[in-house]
Amino acid sequence: MRKIIYSVCAALLLAATCGEQKAQANAGEMAVFYDNVGWIAVGKAKEIGDAIIAGVKSFQNPKAYNLDGVAEWVEQNTGDGDVDCLVLFGYTPQTIYAPGNGEPEGSLVEEFIDDGNFVMNTADYIFYVTLGGGANEAPGLQNITDTTFDLWTDGNAIAPTADGKKYAPSLGNFTSNRSFKPGQIEADPAWEAEVVFGSGPLGYDPVIIYNAATGGRVGIWMQVVNDGLNRAEVALEIFNNWVPESIQPQSVDPIGKAAALWGNLKRQRAAR
Repeated sequence: MRKIIYSVCAALLLAATCGEQKAQANAGEMAVFYDNVGWIAVGKAKEIGDAIIAGVKSFQNPKAYNLDGVAEWVEQNTGDGDVDCLVLFGYTPQTIYAPGNGEPEGSLVEEFIDDGNFVMNTADYIFYVTLGGGANEAPGLQNITDTTFDLWTDGNAIAPTADGKKYAPSLGNFTSNRSFKPGQIEADPAWEAEVVFGSGPLGYDPVIIYNAATGGRVGIWMQVVNDGLNRAEVALEIFNNWVPESIQPQSVDPIGKAAALWGNLKRQRAAR
């Protein structure tokens, strides 16, 4: 495997010196984690997660991972030059972010997002619940995104937006208890609401926020206790209708790509 990676790096460097202008990076792989959940039954999360794995077309090689596997996947897909997506069900794996905000900076999941990747969450408050219950609390999201966002929006009556109707036609009215607040997003210099699928008096859900400096994305859909919601259908519409239009092939410097692959290899070797 190391020889293969060395060869890839060498080939990219050679291409850069031989006049090839750009390499292209697309939406990459998808990982789904449902072994631990918050605000949703484990069986229901597995049903939804498996439906996403079976039906997603925009991301490659979708698979479900356990605690150790998801950490390995996040590390391997940080620095690989494409946009990978991690799907969570109201629980932040302790293997990618130390419980109780033990890694306020430099956690695997923060580095993953800062590398231009995408985390999408449903059910409980994103990055709030982990080993020990709500041990991360609101600072989990704040640390991982370097913001002051909070999602306290109980009873937020959501209706689909124009983009919601366009990209996720199965999204109907529902109640969200943990929505992103428009005023907080607008006040933050780094993040913007890239697409709002549902909106209510207190905030946005589903929504995907985007960091223009890093290319990172954080999204939520249906953050509320309600196992009757059509979460799988809505998620697949977002992934299959919106992602192909919005996560376009990107221009990547081949030397930078080779350096990223080499750095990723060194991190993996150092961890052994």
